[in-house]
Amino acid sequence: MCGIAGIVSREGFDPKLLISMTHLVTHRGPDGYGFAFFGPEKNSYAELIHNEARLPSLQNSLVGLGHRRLAILDITARGNQPMHSEDGALYITYNGEVYNYLEIRKELEELGHSFKTRTDTEVVLHAYQQWGDECLKRFNGMWSFAIWNRNRRRLFCARDRFGVKPLYYYFDGARFIFASEIKQILQCPDISRRANDSVVFDYLEQGLADHSAETFFQGIYQLPGGHFLILDLSLPTPTPVIRRYWELPIRQNIDLSEEEACEELRARLTKAVTLRMRSDVPVGSCLSGGLDSSAIVCLAKKKILPQADFHTFSSCFEDKFFDEREYIAEVIAATQSKSHLIFPGPAQFWKTFERLIWYQDEPVGGIGVYAQWCVMEAARREGIPVLLDGQGGDETLCGYRKFYYFYLWQLLRKGDPKCFSEALLWLHKGGMSLWAWSDAKRYLPSSFVKFESLARRVCQPVFQRKYRDRICNLGAGSDIRERQRADLVKYSIPALLRYEDRNSMAHSVEARVPFLDYELAEFLVNCPLHLKMGHGWSKWILRQGLRGILPEAIRLRRTKMGFNTPQRNWIRSDLKEMIRAVFASSGFHMERFIIPTNVREEFDKFCLGRHDSLSDTELFRVLNLELWARVYGVC
Repeated sequence: MCGIAGIVSREGFDPKLLISMTHLVTHRGPDGYGFAFFGPEKNSYAELIHNEARLPSLQNSLVGLGHRRLAILDITARGNQPMHSEDGALYITYNGEVYNYLEIRKELEELGHSFKTRTDTEVVLHAYQQWGDECLKRFNGMWSFAIWNRNRRRLFCARDRFGVKPLYYYFDGARFIFASEIKQILQCPDISRRANDSVVFDYLEQGLADHSAETFFQGIYQLPGGHFLILDLSLPTPTPVIRRYWELPIRQNIDLSEEEACEELRARLTKAVTLRMRSDVPVGSCLSGGLDSSAIVCLAKKKILPQADFHTFSSCFEDKFFDEREYIAEVIAATQSKSHLIFPGPAQFWKTFERLIWYQDEPVGGIGVYAQWCVMEAARREGIPVLLDGQGGDETLCGYRKFYYFYLWQLLRKGDPKCFSEALLWLHKGGMSLWAWSDAKRYLPSSFVKFESLARRVCQPVFQRKYRDRICNLGAGSDIRERQRADLVKYSIPALLRYEDRNSMAHSVEARVPFLDYELAEFLVNCPLHLKMGHGWSKWILRQGLRGILPEAIRLRRTKMGFNTPQRNWIRSDLKEMIRAVFASSGFHMERFIIPTNVREEFDKFCLGRHDSLSDTELFRVLNLELWARVYGVC
């Protein structure tokens, strides 16, 4: 895992800018760095640099690539980047892991390619040399990379299918700048730090982030997952061209018996975890005590590395409502793993919050992001630079409560009261709290429920009137699988992956997500609904498929916590005065969006326990937006 950066400028650029951009993310790659600079002509100089004293001679560079390395595979200097092809035509700066690189390497060797390192970077470079952009369809992993073709004067950038690894860019007609993190692009002094109004509205009103190519910063974009970008400098007016190479397919239900489907689930998940155990450094796992992370830990320890030490890291709280230690202990006892329990607290959260915001680049969804931060921090402290995580399990297996709301709503639309009553009964027996109205109304159609608008309560009238028509329909359409796909590529996973990438990379830890193995995800999304929400149980196929691998206390667990924190309690008590001080500040940065007096009124109502106030989640978004603006000097 690494940090990358690059500049393409027809007018040339100062190499010191690329140096600054690259070193700003030393946390992403503390084990080494490198740069490649290219002159304005096809056959002019190409310089690989690891000594910055040589920079004064490169003032007329046309293209530059920067790299910070976190050494995971072939940890010798041979794996340093940027890396180039044997003929010197292709140069790559690469962030990620292609887990099936050994299989692809063997195929390339049979085609006549030879290799000098044991890295997946070299495999990616040779694969592109052999197959062009079609190489992306052969990769199983997570990646963002850029390849400069000196001969064709063409830049090729790509991002993995789900966008696990980030890639941001800025283009103004004369310059194309890309990087792993937005803060790197902001090193350019002439790039505006103005907030993107429409993205701010989506975040405040519906809690959305990372749901489009736009970012919170005006003029800075992210390359969507499953896409590649080409910038061809041989054209009279080079412009980035973006193309999709993968889309999560929605097919007819997979025609398998329940037993066959469970066997297929077990095989695919085992393969996904096995591939993500490939590493030349220690691998551990996050463990929440839920089904998804427990499944990963049990497969990793029981089926893949039964004799090896395996470390798990868990965020815990003393509050009994959020305490998962009972279930964590079941997994530890079953696997004999080495457990590390971390206890995030409100005081330390507040001390860390602005630092966390800086690493995240953009606002986040809640205090749960801090709990994840603490887990990653502990993993690095214990010398475990690679962690597996259960991200994606809820989206691929319909694990969220909202999928049950969608299911019931579809039955109502079909006019089938008998099926609706039966579904309601077995969901109730399955422990689903179906009457959490504040949760349900977010996902029901606007014709069915009146939507309580945050914007109408606390936003400036001109701002909320301008963007009120942007409110997204978060409900399901005719097919729940379509909603699963929307969560996986738009509404849920992209933001969660950003949180995880920044939290892990802030501590030089590589996070890997087996449930987002594309072959596994395609299978699970297209499984019949009764295998995901069957017999009154959530994630039925996972429970049945891992019988004998998961402890029974986990496999038959009715409750679901998710990655929750006592956010509401913290805001009402320990954090109350600090938050009130932010809302009462005379220099409120986001006043062009927010009416501070209205926010203070809503916050006071919330602290008094009134039900007509904004929720803790909504108040957190206002708080986070304001502190983000202060940290980044956003106007």
